[in-house]
Amino acid sequence: MKRLILINVLLFLLSGCESKNEVNEDEGISLSKAMGETSDSSFSKAFEKRRFTFPDDHGAHPDFRTEWWYFTGNLTSEDGKKFGYQFTVFRTALTGIPEERTSAWSSDQIYMSHFTVTDISGDKFYFDERFSRNGNGLAGAQINPFKVWLEDWQIVQSGNYVKFDLPVIEIKVKTDNAEIDFLLESAKPIVLQGDSGLSRKGSQPGNASYYYSYTKLKTDGKIRINGKEFVVSGFSWMDREWSTSALSEDQKGWDWFALQLDDNTEIMYYQLRKQDGSADKFSKGIIVFQNGDTRLLSNEEVTLNVTESWESSGGIKYPSGWRLKIPSENIDLVVKPVVRDQLLDVSIKYWEGSVEINGTAGAKQVSGRGYVELTGY
Repeated sequence: MKRLILINVLLFLLSGCESKNEVNEDEGISLSKAMGETSDSSFSKAFEKRRFTFPDDHGAHPDFRTEWWYFTGNLTSEDGKKFGYQFTVFRTALTGIPEERTSAWSSDQIYMSHFTVTDISGDKFYFDERFSRNGNGLAGAQINPFKVWLEDWQIVQSGNYVKFDLPVIEIKVKTDNAEIDFLLESAKPIVLQGDSGLSRKGSQPGNASYYYSYTKLKTDGKIRINGKEFVVSGFSWMDREWSTSALSEDQKGWDWFALQLDDNTEIMYYQLRKQDGSADKFSKGIIVFQNGDTRLLSNEEVTLNVTESWESSGGIKYPSGWRLKIPSENIDLVVKPVVRDQLLDVSIKYWEGSVEINGTAGAKQVSGRGYVELTGY
């Protein structure tokens, strides 16, 4: 997941914009430039495995160029209405070496946030984007108590209870059309993605990220759509990732799947795409079993076929249905968007939306809900 870039920072600094309508007057910004290699040697890179330490690693890593705190979830109201949401806070650094600054407003750390709500029952998609520097307390990340915020959009620790190295989290976001207020508690242990948390995206040294997930967080709270409130419950997914460069020059983007099945199994798979559209050998995934045990999935173990497509108002075609097979686990799934248009028309255009899942795992029928992210189209 994810895409935060110096160009975004420059747009913000030069224009003073804080809304997506002001920022996005063109066709968006190239993902390959956003996540590509950098010649700035002041930043740290993900060269080798590291030991994760909590709660410290829930906080910021300012010596890396890019970082994000990412949440998605699927929820159902008391009267049966279904919703999806995404809330992500991104951090990007202008330099890996902090400079002495005399003004409280001055900062070398810039934050951006994306927020979406999918009203599945109403076939509506709401999204918004914000930017801010972290000077003078406008945005930031802290460890104790855990908090990540961009103005009044917040991820905050709720109380002192900690489970699986993660406190209970409250997410509060409000826009003109949509608002959420959730409590999240992890139902499964932390998942270290890739090689014990080192997720290699390419062959060049340092083209990697540090990446961990919480794949099933019990979620309860309220959603408001145009002033109407719904009490909801369901499950969320949390990703934490930081890096300095991830994509190679021949990589264009990725299709990322976070699937939560009703048999208490979760699947993550991302297929990196080359410039010619073919799958890159560094594509990979993981299965999280009912008891929290995991197994890595290589690119060769997963078959992903597009079954349908959808065209945006700008004429860009996106996949809009998939058949995902993992023969080694006897898994065969059909994945479909619950709303076809879940395109974030923001500074970097990408499709990210709620999906429904049906198929088989072993000899049993399974269903589920999840999120898919499509970048670089």
